[in-house]
Amino acid sequence: MLRLSGTAQKYIVYGVELFIVYIIQFTPSLLPRFFGESPMLLTVCAVSIALFEGDITGMWFGMAAGLLVDAGSTAPFGFYGLVNLIICYGCGLLVMYLMRNNIVTSVILGFAAVVIASFAQWFFLSGSRDLMYFIPNILLPRAVYSTVTMPAFFYFNRAITTRLYDD
Repeated sequence: MLRLSGTAQKYIVYGVELFIVYIIQFTPSLLPRFFGESPMLLTVCAVSIALFEGDITGMWFGMAAGLLVDAGSTAPFGFYGLVNLIICYGCGLLVMYLMRNNIVTSVILGFAAVVIASFAQWFFLSGSRDLMYFIPNILLPRAVYSTVTMPAFFYFNRAITTRLYDD
């Protein structure tokens, strides 16, 4: 009988989590809009995984989450995959070498990740260059709405990390 290691079980649970979050994020009218903006749940979820798994594993899950965002958006395929890859690699490095992994750190890094991803979207994909409209009307509502969901992802992924480990 095939018995998976704790690490393999964790990765399977993370993959299922990303898929469920993808369905929640891209189902029309499932989540309420906050000042006309929807949350970036996959980015926040990937950052939460990177906080517990470190730089390299977090980078791969960030890329997977970004490719799921690419599959559901009109952006060129691979854009969000690359952006989330860089963001999650950086968050994993920060937690490994500079910051403690706690709820405050996760909220700060989740907010920063959404801001960076939104600025990348605005800079590279937006036809409008009006920054004074973008910040208060798009960036701040999206970042606040996404950051509010970060504690749920943090505690869920912490439970996965503490329950599933190799003996």
